[in-house]
Amino acid sequence: MKWKRRTIGLLNRILTAVVTSIFAGMAVLTVLMVILRYFFNSSVPGGNEALRFAFVYTTFLGAALLLGQEEHITIHLLTKRLQAVASRVVATFGNCVVIAMHIYLLILSLRWLAVTGGNLAEELKIPLVYIQIALPIGAALATLYAVSNALDALFDPNWREERPK
Repeated sequence: MKWKRRTIGLLNRILTAVVTSIFAGMAVLTVLMVILRYFFNSSVPGGNEALRFAFVYTTFLGAALLLGQEEHITIHLLTKRLQAVASRVVATFGNCVVIAMHIYLLILSLRWLAVTGGNLAEELKIPLVYIQIALPIGAALATLYAVSNALDALFDPNWREERPK
């Protein structure tokens, strides 16, 4: 389990750096576009589209990251009242539902990419497959994280519902 914890920790650090970098780039581009628009009556060609695409990536990668850090939305009303074994079973079942949902989403998104991925973005003229691939990447990462969380709930002797930050 030590190798799994190190691997997931490394993946968390990489994804955090990627999402933070994209978000920082979005902030810089937004400020630049506002300054250019209101002070110089100009714009960044393709800036709005680039912001929209960056938002797509931060959404799907960030959602997977939060699932991996177990900071996704959960309702603790029931699980806090359960015994340790029952709490582990409920957490494992919940993670299995998340796994099934994301595998289904991954399959559907790959079919969607096959149909629409060849289209070009209107302003940037890049194939949309480079943007749309964020969905299957996010679904695959979320599946990986949910499998890791389920394994922790089943086999980690130090597992608890809420981990220290």
